[in-house]
Amino acid sequence: MITGRVSVSALNDLPDELILLILDQLDPGDYFTLRDLNATSSRFRRLTIDRLYRRFPGCSPEQFLRTIALSHPDERHEFMNYVKEVVWYQNYWDRPSRHRCLPLGNRHTVANILRSSGAILDTTDLSTDLPGRFIGFSSEYEVHWWYLEFFLFSTPKVEKITIHDAWQWDDHSYWFKSLAANPIHFENLRSITVFGPLRLRNIVPLLTLPSIHALDLTQVVDMRQEPDREFSWARDGEDYVDRRLASGSSLEHLVIRESDLHVPSAVGILGKLNKVKSFTYEHVCHELASHPGMQPSIFPWVGNLCWGPDSSLESLHLRIESSVVTHEEMTSLCHHVTGPVLARLRTLNIGPCSVSTFKGFDLAQSEDLPTIASRIVAAFPDTLEALQIQWAYERDGEPRLKFFTDILRYLAEAIAGSNSKLKHVSIVDWPALAGWFPFQDQVISLKRVYERRGLQFDIVYEEIEDGEPLTVMEDVEPGWFWIQRTEYFATHCRFSRPSSNHG
Repeated sequence: MITGRVSVSALNDLPDELILLILDQLDPGDYFTLRDLNATSSRFRRLTIDRLYRRFPGCSPEQFLRTIALSHPDERHEFMNYVKEVVWYQNYWDRPSRHRCLPLGNRHTVANILRSSGAILDTTDLSTDLPGRFIGFSSEYEVHWWYLEFFLFSTPKVEKITIHDAWQWDDHSYWFKSLAANPIHFENLRSITVFGPLRLRNIVPLLTLPSIHALDLTQVVDMRQEPDREFSWARDGEDYVDRRLASGSSLEHLVIRESDLHVPSAVGILGKLNKVKSFTYEHVCHELASHPGMQPSIFPWVGNLCWGPDSSLESLHLRIESSVVTHEEMTSLCHHVTGPVLARLRTLNIGPCSVSTFKGFDLAQSEDLPTIASRIVAAFPDTLEALQIQWAYERDGEPRLKFFTDILRYLAEAIAGSNSKLKHVSIVDWPALAGWFPFQDQVISLKRVYERRGLQFDIVYEEIEDGEPLTVMEDVEPGWFWIQRTEYFATHCRFSRPSSNHG
């Protein structure tokens, strides 16, 4: 039997270069394997130390801070500079975990490191006095964003941050104002992902960091104000956003998923993002949302973001939960994308769509299919290169889907006979619960029609993320298979719709 000691001995005979190649094959998230190898010998400590600290896995932040506090200053800065990615699970910091926070003396040491770092800190306000809050750490109530912000000052080379459980934070305040006040300290920070619910206002300070290029937000909701609570932006003044984003933002890629934004309020912030190249918005009605008056249509709103004639937007991805993009909404969107506002658009991903999205509700209109196809091509800017359509799946909707595939056949001819740069047409996110796309013979034929004209047509199936929507239960009853919905079933039904009697 080969023991762990023999295995390590065998590795010791390998040159450093080969060991590093072996380490490259490890999962970057396999923290425990790296930790065990790091503790094996001084040689393996030297070879694994940067990988061990490269990604903070989201648990036991106090252990990392303790290492910093007790290390020699030269080693301290080396450890701090290793970290390139931080994952933060706010749920980890529950009551038992809080009792493991650093002793008071170590807290003073870590706080003084920050105070002497040259970082700009506002110590006049309790909410932004990070060293003071860290020293006086409460074991019951300190569960908000400040602790992560304090922690990040110990990772000056961080490039990517992923935050889970932000719903536990105080959503009546701006977050990360201290980070925003120190752009040079965080000049390597490129990407931030936040899982809410949260308010769009919460992350405004992050939009001011010149290094930020990608922001991915989940469950951004305009939530109701809690009784007897005041929004911090009421104290900062209504012109806070205008002042902080007066010169725009360096953000290039913005993703807002599973969210319920109040359109007029969102425009005031999103309209300042003048360098956005790709924008994704998935609208899902949220039980926490509180909108004054009726929610306006999403599609004209995109065209009214005031990104202007110099807009750099190249990719636009829009989804509306349990609704079909109407002909009027598509017309409104096309009015903007063919104008100066979105004149550089290269990729449009839109849905859910039906025949009525492109033709109107009356399927008995006299226009023939070539005319409809020509109108679709003419509706989009000549710069468009990829059109990705999510079909509004219905269990009894095959006749309408068949009609739409006939339109797509003529679409290839319309593209070839125009000045359009459109090269790639796709039906995307075909739902996992719907099985294979029907009319497989027609799909093969469509691919050939497009290929003959130097174009490409594809069916792209929905990706199964997190978990399967259905599971098979065996041995429930002899001779039978039982199918049970999982917790992910609703996710895969989000952009489907019930049966209807029109296109």
